[in-house]
Amino acid sequence: MTEPDEPQDPLAVKGWRARVRFWAEILHKLAIPLLTVFGTMLTLVINERNNTRATLNQREQAESELRSNMFSELVNPLIEQSRLGESPSAATAAAPAGTAAGTTAVDPALAARADRLTLLGELLALNFHEHFELGPLLRYVERMEGQSADNRHTLRSVARRVSGRQIAMLGRPETRLCATAGEGTLNFERLDLVTEAGQPASGLSCFLYRVEGDATDKPRLECSSRQGPDPARQWQPLKVVSPDCRDELIITLRNLDWDRQTLEVYLLVASKEQRSGTAAAQTETLDFSLSPYSLPFSDNTLLSSGNRFGLYVRSVSPDSNDCAEPGCVSSPRTMSLHFLWFPEDFYPPRERPTDFTRVRKALDIRH
Repeated sequence: MTEPDEPQDPLAVKGWRARVRFWAEILHKLAIPLLTVFGTMLTLVINERNNTRATLNQREQAESELRSNMFSELVNPLIEQSRLGESPSAATAAAPAGTAAGTTAVDPALAARADRLTLLGELLALNFHEHFELGPLLRYVERMEGQSADNRHTLRSVARRVSGRQIAMLGRPETRLCATAGEGTLNFERLDLVTEAGQPASGLSCFLYRVEGDATDKPRLECSSRQGPDPARQWQPLKVVSPDCRDELIITLRNLDWDRQTLEVYLLVASKEQRSGTAAAQTETLDFSLSPYSLPFSDNTLLSSGNRFGLYVRSVSPDSNDCAEPGCVSSPRTMSLHFLWFPEDFYPPRERPTDFTRVRKALDIRH
């Protein structure tokens, strides 16, 4: 007996054209459902992105409005209070009975006004230090009539806190030493100014003396009433070279005032046109006042080479002078400064990153 023949595949009998037609019909039937599913998924993804973007925009808008309202509520009282003229008699009221001789009683109205403006200045510095230059305002509040030592301490502490925030936001500073730096060049981030007891509280000059065993990366400058370095001691100028070897700074610190925690900074800058130093150096002088309210985002110096640096008060120890007599230093005091070379791609919030060299070339301006 012979086995019955197995049924053959009709598609195989009709050939490849029949197979193509078969699968084409299946795809045609599934096309609409597949497109519907794909379109629905794509719509959901787009809607989710749009909703996320809209939510972020609403949050940014709400935060901007909140900050704008908060800024107005903080600034308007400061402006209004500054317009109010205080009578000299109120600011210099006679001391009541029982007040020590040589002291002046503070008008309660002036003291309350100073407390209120100190709080407003503190809130402004902590919330808006990235967008505005608040140093002049903080200095005005510190020096106003009726201001107390506690309020001055608070303002300076807030300024140092803000300065620390901004330095941290800049990232790790450039502190490597230039390979071609000459003898006497220092590489440091922290700079300590020291005044011994018995020195006057203002008008001091600071010089770097060489002491055996001192670490060269943390220099210590002695500040005294002497206007020049002590010829009997070995000293050296405070010289710093930028990490790219294009700028050399010779720094002189004068007029240190311990009561206000301020000093004058004088710099002799030699900038080279090329990093190799083959071109002649251009020399210029700079000077500025340094105070606790000098902040990195607003108080920095841009050199012609494109390098940017800053010097900031980071700590004062002890923070207040306990000398009974005004104008003296009763115990050794130390002021720590932070020297910072900024990153190459840093631009302050109020500056536009415009390359003026390219603009002049595009406009064909040669002079």
